[in-house]
Amino acid sequence: MIQRIQTIFLIFVIVVAYVNLWQDPVYAWFTANDNSNSNVLMFWHSYAGVVRDGNTMYTPDLMTAFFTIIMMISGLITVFLFKNRRLQLKTAWITLFAAILAVGVLYLRYFLLSLSNDNYTGQFSIHFLWPHFFVIFAALSVYNIRKDERLVRSMNRIR
Repeated sequence: MIQRIQTIFLIFVIVVAYVNLWQDPVYAWFTANDNSNSNVLMFWHSYAGVVRDGNTMYTPDLMTAFFTIIMMISGLITVFLFKNRRLQLKTAWITLFAAILAVGVLYLRYFLLSLSNDNYTGQFSIHFLWPHFFVIFAALSVYNIRKDERLVRSMNRIR
């Protein structure tokens, strides 16, 4: 189980998803051009996001949290399906699909808010990079599971 590289990549997906859920949740913020108000986009919650003035609106993104939790659960299940590689590959694809959806929702929320308000200037936070690691590690795990399956099939052919 642990000796396979796809397990390491899936553990990275789970750890990065967990860090993403419990980090400082702000991934983008918008400031009005006249500095009158601002809008902050968050991953899902804000333990640091107390509204201190009436001009700041905090917007949690529950869809991203949903896809991140789905990705964590499917990644954890995938780690323990090492004896059934076909099922492991299917759950790895689910993990990759949830990762792509999580990143897509983040981009969609950002661009919908930036297009709906011409008065706002938007910026991404450094925390926006974490979800991209989901996709990279999930894709690497799918690739390595497929590679492992091809290796086993070619060994069966030799016998």
